[in-house]
Amino acid sequence: MRCKPSAGNKNLKHKKGLWSPDEDKKLKDYILNYGLGCWSSVPINAGLQRNGKSCRLRWTNYLRPGLKRGKFTTHEEEIIVNLHGVLGNK
Repeated sequence: MRCKPSAGNKNLKHKKGLWSPDEDKKLKDYILNYGLGCWSSVPINAGLQRNGKSCRLRWTNYLRPGLKRGKFTTHEEEIIVNLHGVLGNK
């Protein structure tokens, strides 16, 4: 079942390109306050001129709490090497 975005957004032009810090803050604040739901309605309710897919990808890949960035630790590298030895390239 699909969620229904508001009917008045058919002719809106979606913004493309780099995200501004203000847009990041709006998206993060909205999701932290209201939670995850229908991604096509998130940009409308958060006051963004983006499409739902862009918001979902921005949240998933850059903004969500607990997202770890940077190099692997020595312990994580050992786990990867051991699992590769057991599972191969699966």
